[in-house]
Amino acid sequence: MMSKDSLKARSKQGQHGFTLLEILVVLTIMGFLIAMVAPRLANMSYDASETVCDSNKNRAKTFVSAFYEKFNRYPNGLTNLVMTDGTDLAAANAAAAGYQIPYCSDDNPENGPEVMPFGHNNQYKFMIHRLNADEAAELKSLGITQVFNLNDYAKDSLNAGAADARDNTHTTGDRVSNWRDITAITTQRPSMEPCAVAAGVGVAMCGGGVEAVTGNAFRYVQVERGWAEEDIFGRIVFGLGPESELVSSGIVSNAAHCPGSIQNDDNFTWGGYYLILPRLAATGERLTNGTYATCWGTGALSNSTVESATVVAWDRLTPPGTNYDLATNTSQLKTRTAVNLAEAMPAWDFDTNRQRNDEVWGISTLMPAPTVLNGGN
Repeated sequence: MMSKDSLKARSKQGQHGFTLLEILVVLTIMGFLIAMVAPRLANMSYDASETVCDSNKNRAKTFVSAFYEKFNRYPNGLTNLVMTDGTDLAAANAAAAGYQIPYCSDDNPENGPEVMPFGHNNQYKFMIHRLNADEAAELKSLGITQVFNLNDYAKDSLNAGAADARDNTHTTGDRVSNWRDITAITTQRPSMEPCAVAAGVGVAMCGGGVEAVTGNAFRYVQVERGWAEEDIFGRIVFGLGPESELVSSGIVSNAAHCPGSIQNDDNFTWGGYYLILPRLAATGERLTNGTYATCWGTGALSNSTVESATVVAWDRLTPPGTNYDLATNTSQLKTRTAVNLAEAMPAWDFDTNRQRNDEVWGISTLMPAPTVLNGGN
């Protein structure tokens, strides 16, 4: 029989470790596997995020429809996508520059978060619109008597100075979207501040708006490109936040947030979904009896073109280039004519976040020249 010492010695002789070369081979194989699998996992994560977002959009529309069918009105307590400037709401509602649209993302997390996703702002073309008495009364008839002003002052707008001033210019560098701030904000108001719907209140409108407290002098987005559909022009947009009656009535347990906003919270702070109201009859009246000035760019918009516009569609993935001539390329575009951009919509004709499909519509009467379409975003 073998002694215990002999068994231990033999056992040790049978134990072999890994050589450095073997470890390097295994690590190399693992590296190849990770390189092959990681992009697929990333795509799966992106696809899952897009699926959840699409589902949230559809559910938001279903929930608003359910609320409308149950109460014959829209949910109250919506989020007003604006920032106010003034010591109180009365001052903001009376001031020449009492409201502005919050800043949109520049996709740079190193300089702090902005408020609105640039893609949303670029798609909806948010601009400040001051309600008149008829519009306020019409909103109340739809069930909207109180909103909550967002008042998100991301990027420290009170101390930004001239570098962050929002005026009637548009530059790609700082990703200023389509709004106009007459003066810098000087007084910061509380976030989600209750605001009764009344004449003078500023709201976010698609594509244009009357900035003055009184009158019908519309400022509109001149260089028109990249809309999901043209029919959102002149429609008021609110946010579906946790303060809305969708939540307080029990229709939903909480307000949904876009997965993309959660993943990119360093770039923007507002991640909620939107409620696009039908174009009000009172707004249509202001559009057809108004005067027009561009937010930036050149060109003209008149009452006749508002009531009978030409809209065109092109492929979102391969848009036409700058100075695309419609007269010689009509076969490459779909065209709708005699579109009334001021027509009042039925009370039930709301929408939620718009999907960007393969086609992108633009309003040719809002171009620098009626026969020229500037493509891309």
